[in-house]
Amino acid sequence: MLILNDDFSRMQNYDSYTKTKSEQKQMKYKLLDTVEAVFGDSFARLKKETRNAIDAICFLATEKGFVYAKDTYFAKEHNISTRTVRRVMKTLEDARKIMKAHRSSSKHNGRGAAVYFFVDHPCFTHWQQYFGFDVQADVQAENAEIPCESKSEESKKVSTYYLPNNYIKDHFMYKAIPFIKGVPKLINQTFKDLFKESLKDLYLRIRMAAQKVCQSVSITLSKKDIHSIAYESIHVLFTYTKTRSMSFEEQCKLVYRIALNKFNELVQTADKKDKEDSVIVTPHKIVRKEMLPDWFQEQQGEEEVKEEGLSSINAESAEDELIRMKAILAHYS
Repeated sequence: MLILNDDFSRMQNYDSYTKTKSEQKQMKYKLLDTVEAVFGDSFARLKKETRNAIDAICFLATEKGFVYAKDTYFAKEHNISTRTVRRVMKTLEDARKIMKAHRSSSKHNGRGAAVYFFVDHPCFTHWQQYFGFDVQADVQAENAEIPCESKSEESKKVSTYYLPNNYIKDHFMYKAIPFIKGVPKLINQTFKDLFKESLKDLYLRIRMAAQKVCQSVSITLSKKDIHSIAYESIHVLFTYTKTRSMSFEEQCKLVYRIALNKFNELVQTADKKDKEDSVIVTPHKIVRKEMLPDWFQEQQGEEEVKEEGLSSINAESAEDELIRMKAILAHYS
């Protein structure tokens, strides 16, 4: 796992979990207890300088759950060798109590100083989601050991059937197919030979872009959409790298921007489609214009004449009433 400079700046600016000295002291003892549980009885047999170095490592991890000081720093401060510091951290890493990552080097495109994340720290949940640490999968892979029976000493050695070398080399079990963990199968098959181990970090940046879009518009993207856009984004990045030279950090930034734009376009298209579907279409009233028979037209004409007569009667009566009212008013005036 490689941590870019921008990500490391965000890590340093993240809010501290411990606010007071009392909280910091309690968190240090909690992390120290996990370390002692890993070493067991051998912890008491460690040199005093080594135990002091472990105490300092736990103290520095109390605020945000990680330590990024170099091994040479602890070795110099506590008068021990860097090999001793690395051995302690390797023991904790094997016990799945810490997760190790590396900062990107400013001098070259490779790995720089190590960063150690404490799994038992409350902030680890945030770092696990941010960087995509898969602790549970690693633990399950360790526990999934199938016991096998010991070979019987009395069993006879039977010569197996001779197979030519060509057949063995062409067999699919002979070929070691590299698989980048945490990356979809199709992206693995297409880009693993081009980007090697960097493919995991590129795919992680795409997942971060998807997470940002989901949080901004409060929706959930399907796994199919994420994988499809990830494939397109990495393919676009590959076309860029064919024509110009780019550092690994520039590649991560570019694939993040490409994926973010594609996710935004996908969300906007989905919103537009929902609005179009929600528009209510009023059905047109169909007016039938068939030819009417003569007797119906005559009957309709008679009804119209009657209505005109009634309206004229009503009009006359209203006129008479108006004259009568004027006469009454003139009498009173």
